Amino acid sequence: MTTEHRKAPRKTVESIDRVGGWGNVKYLHHLECGHIESRPRASTAPKLGCVTCLRVKNRQEPEGLQQVNVEVVDFGAQIAQDEITTNQLASRLAKTLGVPTEAIGLHQEIQESGRSSVQYAVVYLSKDDIYRIIGGP
Repeated sequence: MTTEHRKAPRKTVESIDRVGGWGNVKYLHHLECGHIESRPRASTAPKLGCVTCLRVKNRQEPEGLQQVNVEVVDFGAQIAQDEITTNQLASRLAKTLGVPTEAIGLHQEIQESGRSSVQYAVVYLSKDDIYRIIGGP
């Protein structure tokens, strides 16, 4: 046991998980504080020293550190809405041209605001589609 483990606050062991294969087994001790201690053997003691709690307690924040307000932006919702809009655009284009949606390829670029916009479309036409669109051979 290292000196660091001796100074660590004692926490109750909630569960022990065995991970790894033959010759490379580790026992993960889940403690009441939410941290996990990894050891080569399962402990029979009801309490173990939590080194992570000790490190957190000993860590000092630098002087003059100020709180920073962070604005949370849900990019997942923006991306989902941009995808829906792009798929709707591809569907309308496919319907107008009378081709399957799979024949439409839209090129998107990400703007500085994080939103995507369609720059151009590539339409794959069969010989029959070309003749149908232009009105005959």
